[in-house]
Amino acid sequence: MQTPYDRWRDVRWPWLAYLIFVPFPWLWAKPSAATILCAAVAIGTFLPIYFIAFRLRGWRLLVTAGAMLAISVAVAPLPLGWTTFAIYGAATIGRVAPRRQALLGTAAIAIVVAVTGIVLGQPVLWFAPGVLFVVMTGVLTVSQTAFVERTQALLATQEEVRRLAGTAERERITRDLHDVVGRTLTLVALKADLGVRLIDRDPATAKAELEAIAAAARSGLAEVRAALTGQLGGTLATEAAASLAALETAGIEPIVTGDPGTVPADAGAILAMTLREAVTNVIRHAGARRCAIGFEAGPGNARLVVQDDGVGLSFREGNGLRGMRQRLTAAGGRLELRALGPGTRLEASVPA
Repeated sequence: MQTPYDRWRDVRWPWLAYLIFVPFPWLWAKPSAATILCAAVAIGTFLPIYFIAFRLRGWRLLVTAGAMLAISVAVAPLPLGWTTFAIYGAATIGRVAPRRQALLGTAAIAIVVAVTGIVLGQPVLWFAPGVLFVVMTGVLTVSQTAFVERTQALLATQEEVRRLAGTAERERITRDLHDVVGRTLTLVALKADLGVRLIDRDPATAKAELEAIAAAARSGLAEVRAALTGQLGGTLATEAAASLAALETAGIEPIVTGDPGTVPADAGAILAMTLREAVTNVIRHAGARRCAIGFEAGPGNARLVVQDDGVGLSFREGNGLRGMRQRLTAAGGRLELRALGPGTRLEASVPA
């Protein structure tokens, strides 16, 4: 795939229009056959070098620019616009990197043209415009090349930003879906097991559990849709109530300290998703009988503590725990996990 620099560099044919200045002196002085022959040989030698230069980079451009300058000096004694070849040499050397080397090369070409004109005793007006155009062309080419390179860098940066944004969005969807599907399926499984046990001895309660399963499935479907559109996330108080209900359904006694309503909304949204995943892990992996959940909103900081009395370090390193860390880190917070005897303590804090 061509870059903007490549497309600009490959514009070759239009620049050859400036060769019209080579026979320009013939407008007021009829050339001899030898002059015409020398002009044809010079142009015939110049054209392959000119086209080859478009495929070269680095020090090879110095060689081609030097060859163009040599052609210019060789025909300087003739009644020709000999500085034209030197101007092409300045345009070629202007693409050399680093830019300091290109500018020094341009200056060198301008000096050679000026010295050649003086040594041959030509009128200043005969070669001075060529010197001026050598300098202007070289500097302009250096500036244009630098501009194109900066544009390339900017486009590459924009592409990298788009790529990173896409990666971040995929990671967000993965985290949210993991939390939503994990909580919903865990709750559905618990209530389904309870319904199976109750269906014979307490049909009314079993029916209520089946209705709760249907409600949980519909709620989970709505949360999946919200996760895909980036609108997932309720208040910490709402999530706390849902977590308590899930713990009770699993037969785990919830113990709550603090008021989730005192946590600011921005910190609460982050801690709500952390609480969801933490409680889901307690239900699925801890084998706990009790689970303590603590909320604290201090000056400039909000904290969530989830502690169970089950298997130590029940929060296994996986998508869930990784998702917690990523959310908290992105919000400037931190996550601490510690094994107790027995049980596990998870502490999450975010700036409020």
